[in-house]
Amino acid sequence: MRISYSWLREYVEIDIEAPELAHLLTMSGSEVESVGPMGEALDPKIIVGQITDLRPHPDGKLLIAAVDTGGEVVTLVTGAPNVAVGQRVPVALAGARLPNGETITAVDFKGVISSGMLCSERELDLGPDHSGILVLPSDTPVGIPLYDALGLGDMIIDLEIYPNRPDCLSVIGIAREVAAITGNTLRLPSVSVVEAGPAIEDFTSVTVEDQDLCPYYSARVIRNVKIGPSPLWLQRRLIAGGMRPINNAVDITNFVLLEMGQPLHAFDYDKLAENRVIVRRARAGESIVTLDDETRILDTETLVIADGEKPVCIAGIMGGANSEVTSGTTNILLEAAIFHGPNIRRSSRRLGLRSEASARYEKGLDPAGVRRAMDRAAQLLVELAGGEVCKGVITVAALEPKPKAVAISPLRCNRLLGADISKGEMVNILSSLGFEVKDQGDELEVKVPSYRLDVELEADLIEEVARVYGYDRLAATLPQGEAKGGAGCRLKLAGRVRDLLTGFGLTEILTYSFDSPTSYDKLLLPEDHPLRRAVVIQNPLTEDWNILRTTLIPNMLNVLQYNAQRQHQDLQIYEVGSVFIPRQLPLHELPEERLTLGVALMGEYPREWGLPAREVDFFDLKGVVEALLDGLELGCEWEAAETPGFHPGRCASVAVQGVKVGIVGEIHPEAAAHWDLPSRVYAAELDLDKILLLITGEKRIEKLPRYPFVARDLALLAPQDVPAQHILEVIQAAGKDLIKGVTLFDVYQGPQVPAGYRSLAYSILYQAEDRTLTDEEVEAVQNRIITHLKDELGITLR
Repeated sequence: MRISYSWLREYVEIDIEAPELAHLLTMSGSEVESVGPMGEALDPKIIVGQITDLRPHPDGKLLIAAVDTGGEVVTLVTGAPNVAVGQRVPVALAGARLPNGETITAVDFKGVISSGMLCSERELDLGPDHSGILVLPSDTPVGIPLYDALGLGDMIIDLEIYPNRPDCLSVIGIAREVAAITGNTLRLPSVSVVEAGPAIEDFTSVTVEDQDLCPYYSARVIRNVKIGPSPLWLQRRLIAGGMRPINNAVDITNFVLLEMGQPLHAFDYDKLAENRVIVRRARAGESIVTLDDETRILDTETLVIADGEKPVCIAGIMGGANSEVTSGTTNILLEAAIFHGPNIRRSSRRLGLRSEASARYEKGLDPAGVRRAMDRAAQLLVELAGGEVCKGVITVAALEPKPKAVAISPLRCNRLLGADISKGEMVNILSSLGFEVKDQGDELEVKVPSYRLDVELEADLIEEVARVYGYDRLAATLPQGEAKGGAGCRLKLAGRVRDLLTGFGLTEILTYSFDSPTSYDKLLLPEDHPLRRAVVIQNPLTEDWNILRTTLIPNMLNVLQYNAQRQHQDLQIYEVGSVFIPRQLPLHELPEERLTLGVALMGEYPREWGLPAREVDFFDLKGVVEALLDGLELGCEWEAAETPGFHPGRCASVAVQGVKVGIVGEIHPEAAAHWDLPSRVYAAELDLDKILLLITGEKRIEKLPRYPFVARDLALLAPQDVPAQHILEVIQAAGKDLIKGVTLFDVYQGPQVPAGYRSLAYSILYQAEDRTLTDEEVEAVQNRIITHLKDELGITLR
């Protein structure tokens, strides 16, 4: 936001220089990016002249101009196509140095001496136009340096306005800030409209079909305007604000936008079909040629201002060429409105078209300021264009702005700021910013002005007090209170899990917490599956990421797909992140945020010397999970599971101390195909919050055994439907304290094994802490194990 220092001084008394003011603004929260003169210095010999006479040059191609330079008439030869008697123009006299370094000298044009040069915008480095000379406003003083005439020495303060402060996107908004931080009085311009002639209803009507996108629309009609160049003061204001003067009517709407922050638009009333306005969504296939002469194809989510036949403006973004105010315009329909900010932002991005108006509509506008801005423009159209304002205003409004009142406790304010600001000073600060303050004893009741859309809470008021009081005046203190430990248990667990998995050779990934419902379709989740109950994001970054994830698996598959498409097909990855489980829908409280681990393997293990290449399988992933839990000092149990998204028969649940903590398995081939994955994918998802509750933090240390162990093998013939986990549990229970280890070292199914059975070979280690075991003791335990296996599971020796 470019702010003219001299313009600012019209609204508030300023007795400090622009750089010092810029520092004060920055310290109060309005960041200043730069301060400097509006334009580069021009040679004093480049002055304002007035053309008093024109005649053809003898060669017939050029013109000889007599130019009054303020007491002296000089002769200049020009070929500019737009010169005319009476114009006030920039003149570079002989000896003047142009911004490009060229020095002007007197030149003989076939017997006519030209004592200087008439200049274009580009030659003066004031703009790109080189089609003709720069024509100055008719009230520009003759004979003074052009640098002074255009106010190029005016200091421009360029501010970065934050999205929550749209009230500062105007000169008056910044003037209000300056008044507060300097303690001076804000002077607002007087607004008064003299209405004449018939009522506006005799000339036009306004229909708003989509009030959700246009909650406030108002219009005035101004007749018999005379379109022409704006006066010098107005052009200087626009140039200072970074805008190009066009004509008095358009310049007035832009001036009010810069002054008050409310966008306006002027339509040529006589170009509107049926002389009426309809605010509606664009129809499929509609298009419009905008003021920049570009054809814009509209969609049904774009809001337009239409007449009785066609769109004449893209609402809140840019007007149409078919209703543009030109030199032939005599009647104007003036628009002031509030449009739905998110819709304007989406339409602007979709069309690749941003404007000063759209930047303000996107951030929100003051409903109470719309009428005042429109009246200000109508007042100036009467003064500068000779218009007649029809009686009345047509307003269609669905807005019902309610006054906001927020209480602030001076005691709490000082405690939070670590300051000692008196109640009276707080009242003065808030009052200077436009708040109405009532002293209610222990609290101040503060009425929030309509233009402060960002103030909702006591904390917002405390921030206002702090920034105007001065952050630099707040004492620097260290935080007080009892020292707490470092990272919490969840963070420590996440760190330990990362250390272990990275040590196993896996690569950590980090993905967004967002997802798309289509991911759950691709993962083959049923319509009523609990994971589909996701929190919908109101303002998603993109339409593809419009919910908070309830599982890590789709994002991991996205990473595998991305890498596979780039010839990286052998991956072992993991992610530690949150999933979001709503406690109820619709959402009335924050969802449950659960710390979760996801692991995925695909392709082959990294090749090593002396080892054959092989593809990863279920047991690789199972081993990773077991090793992880072992590193956390936890044992685990496995049980076959059927889970949507996983391959039937190749999926298992994992439990710790009887508590199910996750799922491990092969991704269903159909789901993997939806991600175009080139090979089998194995994935696991563990609930780390559940695991955290099961970790005791105790480490068990055993002394080295004094007595030898005895190893025995068992070859068992087991029904195929008996899980190996159950066999292990029976062996350990039957062996009691004498078994120190059980290892499954062979699984066989083939011609020598009956159908429906499989051969399982176990190695069992027996050891006692207080003696050497005899063969008889070992044999007794081995027989007891065999008996229990037969009685409980129907398993026999092979």
